[in-house]
Amino acid sequence: MKNKFKRPKFSKKETKNNYFIHGLNNSISLIKSDKYEIINIFILENSLAWKNNKIQKLINENKKICKILNKELFSKEFDEYRTQGIVINFKGRILIDLPDFSKTIGNQCLLLLDRITDPQNLGQIIRTSECAGINGIIVPDRHSVGVTNTVIQVSQGAFINQSLYSCGNVHQLLIKLKKQGFWVIGVENSIEAQKWYDIDYKGKVVIIVGSEGKGIRKLLLDNCDFISTIPMKGKINSLNVSAAVSAILFERNRQLEK
Repeated sequence: MKNKFKRPKFSKKETKNNYFIHGLNNSISLIKSDKYEIINIFILENSLAWKNNKIQKLINENKKICKILNKELFSKEFDEYRTQGIVINFKGRILIDLPDFSKTIGNQCLLLLDRITDPQNLGQIIRTSECAGINGIIVPDRHSVGVTNTVIQVSQGAFINQSLYSCGNVHQLLIKLKKQGFWVIGVENSIEAQKWYDIDYKGKVVIIVGSEGKGIRKLLLDNCDFISTIPMKGKINSLNVSAAVSAILFERNRQLEK
Protein backbone atom coordinates (compact mmCIF):
# COMPACT_ATOMS: atom_id res chain seq x y z
CA MET A 1 0.00 0.00 0.00
CA LYS A 2 1.43 3.37 -0.99
CA ASN A 3 2.14 5.72 1.89
CA LYS A 4 0.21 8.91 1.12
CA PHE A 5 1.12 10.78 4.31
CA LYS A 6 4.01 13.23 4.44
CA ARG A 7 6.43 12.71 7.27
CA PRO A 8 6.07 15.48 9.90
CA LYS A 9 9.39 17.02 10.78
CA PHE A 10 9.24 17.41 14.56
CA SER A 11 12.84 18.41 15.10
CA LYS A 12 13.21 20.93 12.29
CA LYS A 13 11.86 24.44 11.85
CA GLU A 14 8.07 24.41 11.71
CA THR A 15 5.88 26.11 9.14
CA LYS A 16 4.51 29.29 10.65
CA ASN A 17 1.49 28.62 12.86
CA ASN A 18 1.49 24.93 11.87
CA TYR A 19 2.32 22.43 14.60
CA PHE A 20 2.35 18.77 15.62
CA ILE A 21 1.53 17.46 19.08
CA HIS A 22 1.31 13.92 20.44
CA GLY A 23 0.19 11.95 23.49
CA LEU A 24 -3.20 11.26 25.06
CA ASN A 25 -3.51 14.19 27.45
CA ASN A 26 -2.14 16.76 25.01
CA SER A 27 -4.37 15.52 22.20
CA ILE A 28 -7.57 15.38 24.25
CA SER A 29 -6.96 18.88 25.65
CA LEU A 30 -6.27 20.28 22.19
CA ILE A 31 -9.35 18.80 20.52
CA LYS A 32 -11.69 19.77 23.35
CA SER A 33 -10.44 23.36 23.42
CA ASP A 34 -11.75 24.37 19.95
CA LYS A 35 -9.06 27.06 20.03
CA TYR A 36 -7.05 25.82 17.05
CA GLU A 37 -7.88 24.31 13.68
CA ILE A 38 -7.21 20.57 13.59
CA ILE A 39 -5.81 19.51 10.21
CA ASN A 40 -5.30 15.78 10.81
CA ILE A 41 -5.51 13.32 13.69
CA PHE A 42 -3.23 10.32 13.17
CA ILE A 43 -4.10 7.28 15.31
CA LEU A 44 -2.29 3.96 15.53
CA GLU A 45 -4.64 1.01 15.24
CA ASN A 46 -4.94 -1.06 18.46
CA SER A 47 -2.75 1.41 20.37
CA LEU A 48 -3.26 2.95 23.80
CA ALA A 49 -4.97 5.90 22.13
CA TRP A 50 -7.14 3.63 19.98
CA LYS A 51 -8.42 1.82 23.07
CA ASN A 52 -9.10 5.02 25.03
CA ASN A 53 -12.83 5.77 25.38
CA LYS A 54 -12.33 9.53 25.14
CA ILE A 55 -10.28 9.13 21.98
CA GLN A 56 -12.89 6.81 20.45
CA LYS A 57 -15.51 9.47 21.08
CA LEU A 58 -13.29 12.10 19.48
CA ILE A 59 -12.75 9.82 16.46
CA ASN A 60 -16.50 9.51 15.95
CA GLU A 61 -16.91 13.28 16.21
CA ASN A 62 -14.02 14.05 13.85
CA LYS A 63 -14.20 11.29 11.23
CA LYS A 64 -13.25 13.53 8.30
CA ILE A 65 -9.86 14.43 9.72
CA CYS A 66 -9.02 11.17 11.51
CA LYS A 67 -6.45 8.93 9.82
CA ILE A 68 -6.32 5.43 11.29
CA LEU A 69 -2.93 3.90 10.47
CA ASN A 70 -1.67 0.36 10.86
CA LYS A 71 1.60 -0.25 12.68
CA GLU A 72 3.70 -0.25 9.51
CA LEU A 73 2.43 3.11 8.27
CA PHE A 74 2.41 4.73 11.69
CA SER A 75 5.98 3.60 12.40
CA LYS A 76 7.20 5.13 9.15
CA GLU A 77 5.70 8.46 10.12
CA PHE A 78 6.20 8.70 13.87
CA ASP A 79 8.53 5.91 15.00
CA GLU A 80 10.94 8.29 16.80
CA TYR A 81 8.41 9.64 19.27
CA ARG A 82 6.57 8.35 22.31
CA THR A 83 3.19 9.20 20.91
CA GLN A 84 0.91 6.79 22.82
CA GLY A 85 -0.55 6.10 19.40
CA ILE A 86 -1.86 9.56 18.55
CA VAL A 87 -0.39 12.56 16.73
CA ILE A 88 -2.27 15.73 15.80
CA ASN A 89 -1.36 18.26 13.14
CA PHE A 90 -2.98 21.63 13.87
CA LYS A 91 -2.63 25.27 13.00
CA GLY A 92 -3.34 28.55 14.70
CA ARG A 93 -1.71 31.62 16.16
CA ILE A 94 -0.28 30.70 19.55
CA LEU A 95 1.63 33.95 20.07
CA ILE A 96 -0.82 36.87 20.10
CA ASP A 97 -0.61 40.64 20.57
CA LEU A 98 -0.43 42.01 24.10
CA PRO A 99 -3.73 43.66 25.13
CA ASP A 100 -4.09 47.01 26.86
CA PHE A 101 -3.86 46.60 30.65
CA SER A 102 -4.35 50.30 31.49
CA LYS A 103 -7.91 49.82 32.75
CA THR A 104 -7.27 46.59 34.62
CA ILE A 105 -7.19 46.68 38.40
CA GLY A 106 -6.18 44.29 41.14
CA ASN A 107 -3.51 41.62 40.95
CA GLN A 108 -2.07 41.17 37.47
CA CYS A 109 1.11 39.28 36.61
CA LEU A 110 3.04 39.12 33.35
CA LEU A 111 6.19 37.06 32.92
CA LEU A 112 8.75 38.51 30.49
CA LEU A 113 11.37 36.12 29.12
CA ASP A 114 14.77 37.47 28.07
CA ARG A 115 17.16 35.33 26.02
CA ILE A 116 15.44 32.02 26.80
CA THR A 117 16.69 29.89 23.91
CA ASP A 118 16.09 26.34 25.18
CA PRO A 119 12.70 24.97 24.03
CA GLN A 120 12.60 22.58 27.00
CA ASN A 121 12.89 25.52 29.40
CA LEU A 122 10.21 27.52 27.60
CA GLY A 123 7.83 24.57 27.62
CA GLN A 124 8.37 24.03 31.35
CA ILE A 125 7.90 27.74 32.03
CA ILE A 126 4.58 27.75 30.17
CA ARG A 127 3.41 24.73 32.17
CA THR A 128 4.49 26.26 35.50
CA SER A 129 2.96 29.65 34.68
CA GLU A 130 -0.39 28.12 33.74
CA CYS A 131 -0.43 26.21 37.03
CA ALA A 132 0.40 29.42 38.90
CA GLY A 133 -2.46 31.25 37.18
CA ILE A 134 -0.62 34.29 35.82
CA ASN A 135 -2.10 36.57 33.16
CA GLY A 136 0.41 35.89 30.42
CA ILE A 137 3.94 35.26 29.20
CA ILE A 138 5.74 37.75 26.95
CA VAL A 139 8.00 36.04 24.41
CA PRO A 140 10.25 38.49 22.50
CA ASP A 141 10.57 38.13 18.75
CA ARG A 142 14.35 38.24 19.09
CA HIS A 143 16.71 36.58 21.60
CA SER A 144 14.14 33.82 22.20
CA VAL A 145 13.44 30.30 21.01
CA GLY A 146 9.85 31.13 20.09
CA VAL A 147 7.06 28.56 20.05
CA THR A 148 8.02 25.21 18.47
CA ASN A 149 6.66 21.66 18.47
CA THR A 150 9.04 20.82 21.31
CA VAL A 151 7.85 23.80 23.35
CA ILE A 152 4.17 22.92 23.09
CA GLN A 153 4.86 19.23 23.74
CA VAL A 154 6.84 19.95 26.92
CA SER A 155 4.12 22.34 28.11
CA GLN A 156 1.77 19.32 28.39
CA GLY A 157 -1.19 21.22 26.97
CA ALA A 158 -0.65 24.32 29.12
CA PHE A 159 -0.12 26.45 25.99
CA ILE A 160 -3.85 26.06 25.27
CA ASN A 161 -4.90 27.91 28.43
CA GLN A 162 -1.90 30.17 29.07
CA SER A 163 -1.86 33.45 27.12
CA LEU A 164 1.40 33.87 25.19
CA TYR A 165 2.24 37.33 23.87
CA SER A 166 4.69 38.31 21.15
CA CYS A 167 6.82 41.41 21.51
CA GLY A 168 9.10 43.36 19.17
CA ASN A 169 10.76 46.10 21.23
CA VAL A 170 10.98 44.86 24.82
CA HIS A 171 12.42 48.11 26.18
CA GLN A 172 9.55 50.17 24.78
CA LEU A 173 7.05 47.60 26.03
CA LEU A 174 8.34 47.95 29.60
CA ILE A 175 7.96 51.72 29.42
CA LYS A 176 4.40 51.26 28.16
CA LEU A 177 3.51 48.74 30.88
CA LYS A 178 4.90 51.03 33.58
CA LYS A 179 2.57 53.77 32.34
CA GLN A 180 -0.26 51.25 32.67
CA GLY A 181 0.53 50.82 36.36
CA PHE A 182 2.92 47.87 36.41
CA TRP A 183 5.94 47.47 38.69
CA VAL A 184 8.85 45.68 37.06
CA ILE A 185 10.76 43.00 38.99
CA GLY A 186 13.91 41.40 37.60
CA VAL A 187 15.14 38.02 38.83
CA GLU A 188 18.93 38.29 38.87
CA ASN A 189 21.94 37.70 41.11
CA SER A 190 23.30 41.14 42.01
CA ILE A 191 24.56 43.08 45.02
CA GLU A 192 21.42 45.23 45.28
CA ALA A 193 19.03 42.28 44.86
CA GLN A 194 16.55 41.38 47.60
CA LYS A 195 15.71 37.81 48.57
CA TRP A 196 12.79 36.58 46.50
CA TYR A 197 10.45 36.27 49.49
CA ASP A 198 11.10 39.87 50.61
CA ILE A 199 9.69 41.34 47.40
CA ASP A 200 6.02 42.40 47.29
CA TYR A 201 4.39 40.73 44.27
CA LYS A 202 0.88 42.08 44.88
CA GLY A 203 -0.77 44.43 42.42
CA LYS A 204 0.26 44.75 38.78
CA VAL A 205 3.73 43.27 38.24
CA VAL A 206 5.97 42.30 35.35
CA ILE A 207 8.53 39.66 36.33
CA ILE A 208 11.59 39.39 34.08
CA VAL A 209 13.72 36.24 33.95
CA GLY A 210 16.82 35.77 31.82
CA SER A 211 18.90 32.89 30.58
CA GLU A 212 20.93 30.82 33.03
CA GLY A 213 24.19 31.77 31.34
CA LYS A 214 23.76 35.45 30.48
CA GLY A 215 20.96 36.62 32.75
CA ILE A 216 18.89 39.71 31.97
CA ARG A 217 20.21 42.31 29.54
CA LYS A 218 21.40 45.55 31.19
CA LEU A 219 18.91 47.68 29.27
CA LEU A 220 16.06 45.70 30.80
CA LEU A 221 17.65 45.60 34.26
CA ASP A 222 17.82 49.39 34.20
CA ASN A 223 14.03 49.43 33.82
CA CYS A 224 13.46 47.23 36.88
CA ASP A 225 11.97 48.77 40.03
CA PHE A 226 13.17 45.83 42.12
CA ILE A 227 15.73 43.06 41.71
CA SER A 228 14.93 39.67 43.23
CA THR A 229 17.37 36.84 43.83
CA ILE A 230 17.18 33.23 44.99
CA PRO A 231 20.39 32.52 46.98
CA MET A 232 22.12 29.21 46.30
CA LYS A 233 23.25 26.93 49.14
CA GLY A 234 25.04 24.34 47.04
CA LYS A 235 28.24 24.43 45.04
CA ILE A 236 26.46 25.13 41.75
CA ASN A 237 25.77 28.84 41.43
CA SER A 238 22.98 28.57 38.87
CA LEU A 239 19.35 27.52 39.19
CA ASN A 240 17.45 26.24 36.17
CA VAL A 241 15.32 29.12 34.87
CA SER A 242 12.09 27.11 34.97
CA ALA A 243 12.79 26.22 38.62
CA ALA A 244 13.43 29.89 39.40
CA VAL A 245 10.15 30.85 37.74
CA SER A 246 8.34 28.27 39.85
CA ALA A 247 9.83 29.64 43.09
CA ILE A 248 8.93 33.24 42.23
CA LEU A 249 5.40 32.62 40.96
CA PHE A 250 4.36 30.41 43.83
CA GLU A 251 5.83 32.88 46.33
CA ARG A 252 3.55 35.43 44.67
CA ASN A 253 0.59 33.07 45.11
CA ARG A 254 1.51 32.60 48.77
CA GLN A 255 1.44 36.36 49.28
CA LEU A 256 -1.89 36.74 47.48
CA GLU A 257 -3.49 34.12 49.70
CA LYS A 258 -2.59 35.94 52.92
